[in-house]
Amino acid sequence: MNWGSELTDKNIRVEYRWVPAHKGVEGNEEADSQATKVAYKHGGSYTETQNPLQHLYYVSFAHISRRLTETKWEESKKEIKELGKKSKHSYRYDLVKRGGNKAVMTSKKSIAARFYQLKTGHALLGKYLRQIGKRRDMRCWWCGHEYQTRDHLFKWCKRWKREQKRLWDDGQEGEDGYEGVSKVMKKPKISLPMSLVFAEEKCSRALLDFLYHTDVGKISRVVEEADSDHEESSDGGV
Repeated sequence: MNWGSELTDKNIRVEYRWVPAHKGVEGNEEADSQATKVAYKHGGSYTETQNPLQHLYYVSFAHISRRLTETKWEESKKEIKELGKKSKHSYRYDLVKRGGNKAVMTSKKSIAARFYQLKTGHALLGKYLRQIGKRRDMRCWWCGHEYQTRDHLFKWCKRWKREQKRLWDDGQEGEDGYEGVSKVMKKPKISLPMSLVFAEEKCSRALLDFLYHTDVGKISRVVEEADSDHEESSDGGV
């Protein structure tokens, strides 16, 4: 720096100290303000919301990057403010307009989450937990069956017999009613894999009602007790 050399020649001592940027340090804020004014040669007043790439004659890449970031934040805050004017459930209806499953998107969030977890096969079931190493076996913690799969819980698990009957055969009457899955699919449950049932949107309301009235796809104390019993029996055999 030429001015630094000139000061040294005049026996004026100069110290360089680092200070945090944009933290209210008076001298640093003033230096930043002056540097910004020099960077913009547009003949008018500098504003915080103007395009950071307009009217630039010379400026560092760091300055350009910071101005772009600030501009993006301003735009994001405006979008968030607009979204905040909508109701807390409006995002669901936006998804429906874009072609989502209406029954699922308008259901309770926790039920919808379990629906998609079960649909994709990544739900809290014995089979999946065994695959990811969280359980030693696939035994059903509701009825004791050797394999707790998606088909087992929705069709055969003795713990949910009443709910299964409504899901497959009876359906539900009323404004939010639905037909049983067997009637919708025109096949008995024994010949219908759950992958096809979850893929058929007409069956969604029946599946959601089943999840609402059961704990399928949840982890509960039943699981903890089953694991505890298994560990005790294993320790007893050592």
